[in-house]
Amino acid sequence: MPRRWLPLLCLAVLTVAGCSGGADDTERIPGVRPGVSLEDPDSRPAAPDDVVPVLGEDRELSLADLRGQVVVLNFWASWCGPCRAEQPDLNEAHAQLAPRNVVFLGVNIDDTEPNALAHVREFAIPYPSLFDPSSRYAGAFGGVGPRSIPSTILIDEQGRVAARLFGTTTTEEVVALAERLAAGSA
Repeated sequence: MPRRWLPLLCLAVLTVAGCSGGADDTERIPGVRPGVSLEDPDSRPAAPDDVVPVLGEDRELSLADLRGQVVVLNFWASWCGPCRAEQPDLNEAHAQLAPRNVVFLGVNIDDTEPNALAHVREFAIPYPSLFDPSSRYAGAFGGVGPRSIPSTILIDEQGRVAARLFGTTTTEEVVALAERLAAGSA
């Protein structure tokens, strides 16, 4: 290689190293995809406390009703292929976290009630879902809507948004984040 290329080669190596392997100010949590971490407790925004109907039930629910518990809030629709693919993982995470101070709550968006109820039966979803056919409630979470599902948001015991998972998640990822929140270490 000609010597005149050496400075450019060094610059290229430094640029790549700086973009791919440098330290950042977020802690890497084992089992959680890169780039996802728990928000600093002092900067967590309050989750919306809207009262929303519970799918298939004659009652309403709000996140305020769940204060004091970590909440795994999963946004889904029956027509969403990735939502269907991740549901067994969410059911398993729910089972693993049952002994902890963690509750699961689905939010069905942009859907019909008969299709949503069929989905719940098909996948034997063990936790309730809110029914948000207009996606108005989902929209209050910033960035959540029919084009961004599945999305899973973890709410801390004080009712604040602690983590956002856009796209399909896994049992391992949900459990790792929820256990940290429930342990009070985040």
